[in-house]
Amino acid sequence: MTTTLTQGANYGSLLDTFDIESVEMLRGPQGTLFGRNVTGGAVVVKTKRPGDEFDFAAEAVVGSYGRKDISLAVEGPLIDGKLTGRLVVLDRSMDGYFNNTYSGKDFGESDSTLVRGTLSYTPIDRLSLTAIFEDYSEDGDSQAAVGIEVPGNLPYTQVNFRQPNDWWDIRLDNPGTAKNDVQSATLQVDWELDQGMITSITGYRDVSVDNLTDFDGSEFSGFNRSLIMEQDQFSQELRFASTHSETYEYTLGAYFFQSEQDYREGRDINNHSAVIASGSHLDQDSVALFGEVDVHLNETLTLTLGGRYTRESIEAQSVAFGSCPLNLALADPINNLSLSCDLGVTQDADWNDLSPKVGLTWQPSDSQLLYASATRGFRSGGYSMRGNTINNIDPFDAEEVTAYEIGYKGDLLNKSLRFNSAIYFNKYDDLQRTVIVPTSTGSGVVQSTGNAAKATIQGLEMDVIYQPLDSLVLTASYGLTDASFDSYAGFDVDGDGIADPGLAKDLDFTRVPDESYSASGTWYLSVMDLGEVALRVAVSKTGSQYFDDLNTVKEPSYTLWDASATFTDVGGHWTFALFGKNLKNEEYAYYGSTLGALGENRFVGAPRTVGLKVAYQY
Repeated sequence: MTTTLTQGANYGSLLDTFDIESVEMLRGPQGTLFGRNVTGGAVVVKTKRPGDEFDFAAEAVVGSYGRKDISLAVEGPLIDGKLTGRLVVLDRSMDGYFNNTYSGKDFGESDSTLVRGTLSYTPIDRLSLTAIFEDYSEDGDSQAAVGIEVPGNLPYTQVNFRQPNDWWDIRLDNPGTAKNDVQSATLQVDWELDQGMITSITGYRDVSVDNLTDFDGSEFSGFNRSLIMEQDQFSQELRFASTHSETYEYTLGAYFFQSEQDYREGRDINNHSAVIASGSHLDQDSVALFGEVDVHLNETLTLTLGGRYTRESIEAQSVAFGSCPLNLALADPINNLSLSCDLGVTQDADWNDLSPKVGLTWQPSDSQLLYASATRGFRSGGYSMRGNTINNIDPFDAEEVTAYEIGYKGDLLNKSLRFNSAIYFNKYDDLQRTVIVPTSTGSGVVQSTGNAAKATIQGLEMDVIYQPLDSLVLTASYGLTDASFDSYAGFDVDGDGIADPGLAKDLDFTRVPDESYSASGTWYLSVMDLGEVALRVAVSKTGSQYFDDLNTVKEPSYTLWDASATFTDVGGHWTFALFGKNLKNEEYAYYGSTLGALGENRFVGAPRTVGLKVAYQY
């Protein structure tokens, strides 16, 4: 088990390998062992813990587009045998990938800093306390949107639309800014008993966001958006893990999560013809009991049984665009959003769920494992709050998924080949979908969330690690996904104001490519008695996908090539690495949307970049 702090808001996440001890990728419903329940999977990241001896590490990176990274870490004993500490400082800055031809300036500047302090205290044998404190800040330009003209839509005025050969040239009249601040604290207490381990994890996180984005991606103020958000959360997890028996082992736990969020969004529509703002407030509580037991039926066969009971409750307020005040006397009123706004009446709702799990694992040898599992997941309901007045409307219901998986993990060819594979089949009921719908308030469009569908997502995943020589390591992975709607109610596909369940059922899922693969090769070479050089080449391909529910905004498949050459001295203290990413300068987008009469936009990925890294480990 690891220290886990659930992130109730997506803003303010900085994942950097410099201070990471391990990363776990968990697919499918989770919740019978730790934390909050999820339906689609979870990523569990564990940062490094301080050791009993003094250690120091430093890393510097310089690269394309003004990239400059500095990382420092120091750790060691503070009270011999009792208290150890670790301090990490990360600073990341860059000038941006984009050239704003409207202003003649670079765009995409970002400066971020993370300070993380960790204390580990062992007052007595079998009792340990670990406290982690983080302060993260990010300041710079907003995400760069590229405007795309759609034939037949209303034309912009004085706009040079981007073509596929110049994705990184943009033309923004109001480039926008992004400022995120996050503070968090986590305390983990581990108390080892004769019968097992008691673990308590207490977490707090505070997020502040202030962003302005030229969403239409042009010099015409078709859709400029500003938002501010304040979110804070508290969580408490308590679990007991028993391993005293050779026949069975189990984990029992309880979890509490509380979050409060204020959100305001302003829009400047159609060259200032509508300058409006909306707002919402959300209080959310989650209480859960969970447990899982592994029963060893014999030396090779293990039965897993688990379950989770969850109760989610929310109190919400939300008003439509035009309901929150803006100072229209200012030149750019949406740059000055305020949390001051009458959000109307409070609506409340709650949901209960019991999510079971059953699994069977067969391990015929130390290097072979086969498994099968069936799990049910739960995602609580809520209100469609972004730009909608929720007074006297019903909330959307909880989403449920039943997930089946069979897989194999094994080492073959005298352990020179590792092969992992999985086949999965997920059935969704009351699938929550968020679609963009037009409004009559002058705000253009709003997002509406509801229980729209039943769906099936099935597929397979495989990955291989092969070491034919001591000096050569090859990897490959492949993923195939078939996602389809069994039914899709209430969605107007052809725009005539009437739901089209027959047409909607045949739509593709958004942001779910059918296929993806990756491969890499690393060749290790000794350099006399000086050290070792690792030469690596990697390629990844992502299949085509749609960015919108109507399947009108399509991103073609794209392939990215990376390479690096890394030298490590014979003592393992110094590392020098020359690296390049997206070496073929592939043009691709990771998100996009329709803007109605304005056309479309794309948020594009990074172009070709190269850099040099120098690292020292004491």
